[in-house]
This record gives sequence, C-alpha cells and structure tokens, in this order.
Amino acid sequence: MRKKIILLLLTISMTTALVGCGKYNQTEIDLRDQGIEALDSGDYDNAIDLFNKALGKSIGKVTDLEIDINYYKAAAQFKGGHFKDAEKTYTYLIKYDKKNYEAYFLRGSIYANEGEVGEAITDYDAAVAIDEKNYLLYIQIYENLNSLGYTDQGLVYLNDALKVSDKSANGKYYKGRIYYMLGQTADATENLEAAIDKDVIEAKLYLAKIYQDAGDFDKAQKLLEEYASSDEVTSDAMAALGDIEMTNGNYESALSYYQAGLTLDSIDNMPALMKGQVAALEKLDRYSEAKDILTQYLDSYPDDEVASKELVFLQTR
Repeated sequence: MRKKIILLLLTISMTTALVGCGKYNQTEIDLRDQGIEALDSGDYDNAIDLFNKALGKSIGKVTDLEIDINYYKAAAQFKGGHFKDAEKTYTYLIKYDKKNYEAYFLRGSIYANEGEVGEAITDYDAAVAIDEKNYLLYIQIYENLNSLGYTDQGLVYLNDALKVSDKSANGKYYKGRIYYMLGQTADATENLEAAIDKDVIEAKLYLAKIYQDAGDFDKAQKLLEEYASSDEVTSDAMAALGDIEMTNGNYESALSYYQAGLTLDSIDNMPALMKGQVAALEKLDRYSEAKDILTQYLDSYPDDEVASKELVFLQTR
C-alpha cells in the first residue's frame, strides 16, 4: 500500500513534452517519446533503457530536454522498484534544477517510503522553501507522510501553510481547505466563503463538504450543482452529488452523477465512482449491470474484500 501511495505523488514530476526544435537532437526526442510509451504501458525496465539511450544522444550539455528525460527516468526507476537508482536520479536533478521544488519533493517521497523520515523532512523543507506559497505542496506532503504513518510530522506542514502571509483569494481557498482537513470547521467556512466571494469556484466543493458533514444536504447540493455547472468540475464533485442523491433516495439521479464523473478527462476517485454506480444500480434492481461493473472494479482493485463479498451476493441475484 505504501508503494501505491508514493506512485500517485511521483506523477506530478511529468513536465510538458518538448517540441522538436533545432537546438535538440531529434533522435533523443524520439527515444524519449518511446520511453514515455513504455512507461505508460508498465514496461519500466525498457523505459529506463530507452531514456538512457536518449540521454546518450544529448548534444553534450544539460538542457531542459535532458532534465525532462531524467524526470521520466526517475519515475520509471521508482515504479520498476529501483528505488536507490531513482534517488540518485533525483539527486542529479537537484544539482541541475536547483530552483524546481519537485526534485526535492520526489526524492523526499522516496526517503519517506523507505522509512528515512529525517532525510524526507530535509527534502520537504527544501521544497517548500523554494515555493512557499504552493499550498498544494504542503497538502501533498501531509497526505504522503500521513499515509505512511508519520501523521505528526505531516501536520507540521499543514500548520506551516496556515502561517504563510497571503490575503489572496487563492490563499483563502487553500487555507479553508486545510482548516477543513484539520477539522476546524469555523475557520474553514470563513475562508472558503471569502474565496467564493472572490469567485474561486473550487471553494464551493469544500464548503459543500462542510454542509454535507453537518447533514445540511440541501445547501451542499446547491453548492455542488453550481460547481458542477462550471468549467472546473471534478470527479470528486460528481461523486459527492451522487452520494447526496443516494441519501435522498434519488437513485437514478445518483447513477447519472456517478456516470458523469466517469466521463471526465481527469478522474481522481475511480473506486468511489465505480462503487457508487454499483450501489445505485442495486437500489434500482439492475443487478446484472451492477455485477458487470463490480467485476470490472475488482479487476482493477482485487484486494477490496468488501467488494469481493458483494460480488458473491450479486451472483446469486
């Protein structure tokens, strides 16, 4: 489980693909692209080999292309289980990409995963020093440390984020989100409402969560529907709307929200959406469809014992 959590964080390292302009070796770019395809397909050792070949075609100095390739290479090394090699690659990147917080953050994540929490903290501190108003970075560090059992160390970063001097609308949004994570509802509400007043749409999602937690589903649903109608809708919002409709007994509507979430380009909560679909279909007595979706779910998440027992039940219907 620890490895899976770190992998989610490692994906932030991917930089924008570079176009083949004159100052780059086209063979290097082609090998880089082949390596990315191998990485995406799970062929990690081949990806590493291709990235090394790409680096061997460099023009003799470190450019943004070599930095880009090394970020991909480090991700392939980690996903392939070559943790020490990934650590060395990030150390190399820190040498040549000193002002980029990601290399410190990602190396710190490897240290944390290996139980070297002191080294992890050192790198995490370096990362936030580079980008001290990157609230998402503080949140990611907390979530990473918390998932690995270092909750107290992680909480330090959430509280440090709240100390950042920032009166911007974006600052209000993230601080409201962090207060919500800390269970400080009044402060969370105050900051999120201030962000909404400044047209930060994402704040409606977290304010809706507060109302939902308090059992005020009408207010939560109103905010979520406003959020869902925006261009910034997320799969989390679709799942939350589905959950509210399930609570209200509106199973067809709940199913439509879960399905809508699964059609988005970016999905951060696939298990919740798929299981929500199954629950809604069961309530609608559409057991055959529910069984098919739950079977697909277990293909991707075979360790879910509750879902496995549910599938046995559905097979009897």
